[in-house]
Amino acid sequence: MDILRGLGVFSVVWLHSAFYYFDGLYDLDFNNPPLIVTIIGLLLMFAGLFAMISGTAHTLQLHQKADAGYGPKKILVFNTVGGLFILAVGYAYFIFTGAGLVHFETRSVNNSMLVDLIRYGRISTVLSERVLYIDSLTMVGMNILIMGLIFVLANRWVRNKKLHSWSSFYLLSALGVFLFSLVRIPLYDIYLKAVAGKQLGMVLLLNGFVNKNNPLLPYLAFGLMGAWLASMLKERGWHSLVRTALPLSLALLTTGVLLYIGLPDTMLQRSIDLKWYAIMTAQLGLFLGMMLVALRHYDFRREEDARRISSVSAFIYRFGVAGLTAFFLESVISACIYRVLSLFVPGLHFGLPAALLYGGALALCWGFFLMLWEKVQFRYGLEYFYCRVLDHFGTSEKKRKLNGIAGE
Repeated sequence: MDILRGLGVFSVVWLHSAFYYFDGLYDLDFNNPPLIVTIIGLLLMFAGLFAMISGTAHTLQLHQKADAGYGPKKILVFNTVGGLFILAVGYAYFIFTGAGLVHFETRSVNNSMLVDLIRYGRISTVLSERVLYIDSLTMVGMNILIMGLIFVLANRWVRNKKLHSWSSFYLLSALGVFLFSLVRIPLYDIYLKAVAGKQLGMVLLLNGFVNKNNPLLPYLAFGLMGAWLASMLKERGWHSLVRTALPLSLALLTTGVLLYIGLPDTMLQRSIDLKWYAIMTAQLGLFLGMMLVALRHYDFRREEDARRISSVSAFIYRFGVAGLTAFFLESVISACIYRVLSLFVPGLHFGLPAALLYGGALALCWGFFLMLWEKVQFRYGLEYFYCRVLDHFGTSEKKRKLNGIAGE
């Protein structure tokens, strides 16, 4: 899961820089976009993968703590502190250092404060859109908080024999929340009207559930699907998980693809409609399949290969362990480098190939930096402080990984 998460972080670091420094961005023909642009658009919608990985990892950790004798109160406090930390980082990221919000109709970008300062020498004061926007970190933080409450309740029901199994509960919850997420389509229009009418109460009520870009509907379902994976591994083991999860993955992926093909193409217009729901359905199946492939390749291999990973996998693994810091700072660093390059190359412009090369080079540089940083256990990064905070409430699995060697 760390390697799969690392692959996601590496891709985001790469594609963010490529996307925001592509000079032909505003001139794209959304009715007939280049294939690479469509692929990038889909890849930048991979927040559900982070939600599923987080749901799996946190639920496994909570199961371990319950088995170790942690009471419901201690589990809830530990989980809540971790969720609030991620939530705080998420808001700080999007306000101060995060990626821009592109407005094609006005050919403008709402940048985070530091990126705006670096690129244009001004302090952005248009913050309301960024505060309300649900970025992937904010979504993961909200998921952790809600799923911690669900875990404690489910744990009580299991102990009182009111719940037959963890896995059945989480699977039904995931599918139920995902189906219920269809209500986001009409609710999003209501939300937009509330924003336009400055109805603050309605805006705050609906924001976390339906606002762009990664609201709880449907991303709580992705987290619950991850919790199902964790519970299946705990209760029934790897082979039983594959027999159930693989057909489900293929069914969701096939359904989503067929719906996507059959519906009008609005993907690059970022509409919240049935086309959006088709993409979410396909992604739920795709990410479930990716989780199975990653678990099989890295965690359930032959015993003699269990502790071996390639140098490429080790390179990506570091992004999964300490990539939060890279994710938090990548927009600022790329803005600084672009600003320096502009001093030496007046009128610097990146076409699509150059933008992709620029983003890829920055992602590789981050990877080499993480190799050096690993030698001092990623000290003073966001993950380091995350573990320091959690140390007061329990032991985090993340701490062992920060202190360990890649792949072990």
